[in-house]
Amino acid sequence: MKRLLYISMISLGLCSELDKYFINHLIEIDNKVTRPFNNQKISGKIYISFDDPNLDSKIVGEVDQSLKKGQWVGWWANGKKKYKGTYVNGQKFGFWHEWDKNGILRFESLYLNDKVVQLKNCISDVCDTMVVKEYVEVKF
Repeated sequence: MKRLLYISMISLGLCSELDKYFINHLIEIDNKVTRPFNNQKISGKIYISFDDPNLDSKIVGEVDQSLKKGQWVGWWANGKKKYKGTYVNGQKFGFWHEWDKNGILRFESLYLNDKVVQLKNCISDVCDTMVVKEYVEVKF
């Protein structure tokens, strides 16, 4: 019984790693994330690893049948956030934010069906999505 439990635990551990990919080893073609060379569809969590050994890997986002879904976060090589936004059915949707390499918010964009409908320069404009969200109604 103990041996069966031990084998089950190992299997669970291996299975949980099967859906973990590193963006450094993937490609994006026609808005789909795939493995290089064979264009195999993938599903699971996407991470980034850094050249700096002092930086831990960070989650970037998730794909389902190679389509990006949910929240995605891009990272600069120094480990600071580069962008953050949401994908719906593989398309950018809602508010996206972009930071420079020093961590300063530079741009705020509003996407609808993968197209920018509003863009703000956060250096010259006030970027406060909490104010804007009250006045934006999005229908599917």
